[in-house]
Amino acid sequence: MTSVVLTHGDIDGITAGAIDMLAFPGAEFYFSRPSQIHLDLHRIAKDHPETVVVSDIAVNSMRTGEIFDALRHLSERSTVHWIDHHPLDASVKRELSSLTDLYHETGPCAAELAYRKFEARVPEHALNLALYGAIADYCDTTPFVTKHLEDFDKRTLFLEAGLLVAALQEIDYRGQARELALQLTLGIEPSSMNDIVDLAIKATRIEHEVYRYIRQNAKKLGQVGYVLDMPVSGFRGKAAKFAATATNTCVGISARSFGEELDLSLRRRDCDIDLNVTMNKVLAGIDKAQGGGHPSAVGASMNRNDFPLFLERLANQVQKFT
Repeated sequence: MTSVVLTHGDIDGITAGAIDMLAFPGAEFYFSRPSQIHLDLHRIAKDHPETVVVSDIAVNSMRTGEIFDALRHLSERSTVHWIDHHPLDASVKRELSSLTDLYHETGPCAAELAYRKFEARVPEHALNLALYGAIADYCDTTPFVTKHLEDFDKRTLFLEAGLLVAALQEIDYRGQARELALQLTLGIEPSSMNDIVDLAIKATRIEHEVYRYIRQNAKKLGQVGYVLDMPVSGFRGKAAKFAATATNTCVGISARSFGEELDLSLRRRDCDIDLNVTMNKVLAGIDKAQGGGHPSAVGASMNRNDFPLFLERLANQVQKFT
């Protein structure tokens, strides 16, 4: 094993990972997430890869020690490139810089950063992947993206990116999503992938039903709207935004139960609260709860019984910004 790519499973992560694979042809490709990245790093270290590229994986504040331990072990024999756009505490950034070749900037998406870092090593169509990632992750107003949108009819790029975003709602996280990444490395446009177009149309029809369901079932506490255990899986980020819209609130939550655990997606709407900073405050002292992400979009997990306390704390924090 000479190279390994670890990336997040959303469209920004998939396009960033595809760019990474173009930079390191023949690399093994895996999906990871903040809650498991330390385990994945330990696992691949056993094979002593020459190069490891990690893209679009936020540093979980509850796992920093384990992540750094894994990186110390891995970096003894491997060069590790860490490409990310999630906010980092200064101390975490310093430690990460000492253990990896860190390429970090908030504002751009991970796919843009991957392209900028490896531009000299990748083919021309990698630029399209960077733009798809930017559009999909609402990071399409950076100077880089604005400049390059002038080279295309941006309506076509938005269509291609939209197909990817919609289809991902209907794609198996491990299997089909990996195949999608491989097709993107070949320069195949999403509109030329018959399965992607069909899945995108199906997902869009379901999304309209999801919106109608949330308008009828969303609840609110203060300036927080929320929906629990929708009858349709997926659509988590969109459902969170719909919950805020349906309840005319500043923050929306979509939550799904997995046994005794609750998995949440949060989105802000028409307010300037930093959800990433707020999560650290709200989750403090809630046993086994963890979360984080961006100022406008975060994820979290906790025991289902702790959700009422979490909701009350979050509503109190959001109230300060209204």
